[in-house]
Amino acid sequence: MDNPKYYRNKLVFPVGIKEDGTTCMGVFGERSHRIIEVKDCLIQNKKCQQIAKDIFEFVKKHNISGYDEKNLTGILRHIVIRIGIKTNEIMVTLVVNESDIPNENMLIEEITKKHSEIKTIVKNLNNKNTNVIFGKENKVIYGNGYIYDYLGDKKFKISPMSFYQVNPIQTEKLYKKAVEYAELTGKETIFDLYCGIGTIGIFASDKVEKLYGIETIPDAVEDAKENAKLNGIENAEFFVGNVENELPDFISKRNIVPDVIFVDPPRKGCDRVAIETLLKIKSNRIVYISCNPATLARDLKLLEEKYELKRISICDMFPYSSHIECVTVLNLK
Repeated sequence: MDNPKYYRNKLVFPVGIKEDGTTCMGVFGERSHRIIEVKDCLIQNKKCQQIAKDIFEFVKKHNISGYDEKNLTGILRHIVIRIGIKTNEIMVTLVVNESDIPNENMLIEEITKKHSEIKTIVKNLNNKNTNVIFGKENKVIYGNGYIYDYLGDKKFKISPMSFYQVNPIQTEKLYKKAVEYAELTGKETIFDLYCGIGTIGIFASDKVEKLYGIETIPDAVEDAKENAKLNGIENAEFFVGNVENELPDFISKRNIVPDVIFVDPPRKGCDRVAIETLLKIKSNRIVYISCNPATLARDLKLLEEKYELKRISICDMFPYSSHIECVTVLNLK
């Protein structure tokens, strides 16, 4: 990455209680839930950090309690801030243990007056004893509940629960490489598996005849459909469901054999059923994008039963961390 600092478009700061009983905000220490207070994080967007600090100052001033993991008490669990790098639109999500935030309207007024880039604020209720950041219930308390950003010339709607790559500058490079590997001519039918809000499929949609996307999160699929409309894309359809369940059904009932499959699974990689289905489909090419080289290697070994690994590139998606993004292409033997 040309400028590998302050690149993250999503900030997640836990808010908790120190041993002396005071509220603190920062990042979790490695393999722990001990909060390390941070004055300046060199990989987080500067504006997002400033907003988080201003919210935290309000929290301290008005005695809004941080979350106590031991006793499962307190109000504020996480401050989550997302920014559209190209639009400069900002979304704030406050993850709370209780539905009511003291002086909530005052907080909204102060923070939006100070930072006009904030387009929406969402309150997410998570009162479960869990390591998962978000609960299932969102309440929009300011704005319309989403922001927009661009990848290349494509516009994307981002909601609080949407998966959107944290480094959009490198994402453009990654997706261009994935499209290059796919060798699209404009006549292909493609599948976008684990499609999220439709980013990779929509990014490639100009170069294909038909696009089908599958994703487990219903809100993400609604965003994908909205994103297709936003960009005037009429050759795309998106479906809700687990890839391992939907893919076999999709093929048998619709009798559609894709020419190219884009796969971008979570860190755990592809489910075994999904791998077996990919082997049965016998698509000409599989472009596999992965954020975990270990599960990528495992899945490639299984796919090599019928596919030949032709090319692989790595993308510095997460500078100053141990993580790397990979993109590979496999051709049917």
